[in-house]
Amino acid sequence: MQSSARQHYSEVGRLVTVGVTGQLVIFALSVAMARNLSVADFEAYVVAAALFLLMVAIAAQGLDKYALRLLPGKFDRGDWQLAADYVVFALRRVLVGALVVGLAGALWARYVREFPPGTLYAVYLACAGVPLGVLVCFLGAVLSATGDCARAAFLTLLLPPAVALLALGGAILLRLPLSGAVGIACWGVGWLVALLAVVARVQRAWSGPRRALARGVPRPGWRAAAMPFWLYRLAMGAVAHMAVILLDWLQPSAAATGAYAAAMSMAGVAAVLAVATNRVYARELSVLMERGDYTGVDRCRRQRLLWLVPVLVVFLLGAFLFTDDLLRLFRPQFVEEGRAAFRLLALSTAATVWLGVAPTYLKYQRHHRITFAALTACAVIQLLLLVILVPGLEASGAAIAYMVSMMGMYGFLALYALRQLRARRHQEQPPQSG
Repeated sequence: MQSSARQHYSEVGRLVTVGVTGQLVIFALSVAMARNLSVADFEAYVVAAALFLLMVAIAAQGLDKYALRLLPGKFDRGDWQLAADYVVFALRRVLVGALVVGLAGALWARYVREFPPGTLYAVYLACAGVPLGVLVCFLGAVLSATGDCARAAFLTLLLPPAVALLALGGAILLRLPLSGAVGIACWGVGWLVALLAVVARVQRAWSGPRRALARGVPRPGWRAAAMPFWLYRLAMGAVAHMAVILLDWLQPSAAATGAYAAAMSMAGVAAVLAVATNRVYARELSVLMERGDYTGVDRCRRQRLLWLVPVLVVFLLGAFLFTDDLLRLFRPQFVEEGRAAFRLLALSTAATVWLGVAPTYLKYQRHHRITFAALTACAVIQLLLLVILVPGLEASGAAIAYMVSMMGMYGFLALYALRQLRARRHQEQPPQSG
């Protein structure tokens, strides 16, 4: 047991290191963009980046998230053929989805939203990069399902922003004219390099049959089973990026969107703890639930909290003590606009990371009705608060809307998941003999 716990924390430590390093690279990239672009160009960059992430969530169709639910248990039993069938089926669907979503996004930007030329070019490049992003995310999930979570995290969380930062540095050294579109193009280079690397790694990690049967025809229930994961990720993507899009639309001030994006980028240092380590916890949940070991699920939950809570406390101390210094790295005018927003986002992000495994557990248990009811309420509350608060409070209003809606949703789901887990554990216990 002690050896198992040591191995667990060692893997989590590698994931945290990779995730935090990747987020720091993204932070450095955002700072470089903010310092080398005009306020208008930086706004074009963050809007296009938010739309890119939303389009990737749509195009993925939940198949990457469902891969972490389906494949680990199959690999544990050596059922490589079914895994190959699923991967081929999913790859075809995400590629078609990426092409359709990218085209739809470009048409929307051109004919419906009518962005100014600078933003429009950046959005066009973001749409073109959707196939790269969705393939990297899906294959990274497959690699995580094989047990190689740390390398998967490196290839999906660290390599793309690192290559993008190098590309931006090259553009600055060559004195190329910089714009929001150039920033998105740098990300495109990063996603391309990551795709080549993750394809090569998945091929090495795959130890069973690779050819799908019947041309990857889905087994019964795959589409239906992946749908809740897709809808949840889509809704969460909308909730996460709704504020940036509405700030751009409502235009409360020239610096509001940039200040909020800067604050969100810094708060993301905590969010990446969930993004990186949830790979290993999602895989462990899949295997333990396949075996019916809910005592193991609870042990996994407690192991996560032992290291996570102290890390989040350190993060919050840094966020509150060095707020102005961190915002000043982006632009001095972001300090007044972004101070309250950053602190509120730091609090809400820490809370959602702390409770972040609860939605995954409920989705794996197919408690979709309660999960989506909470998510729908979260989205509606945030949208209403954004419309009410942003005109007067600008970036701070957007942060309040995010905090109230997200903390409410995650708190409710965590309490519900804990209740369900305790009921499952009680069922495991043998009856007492009289």
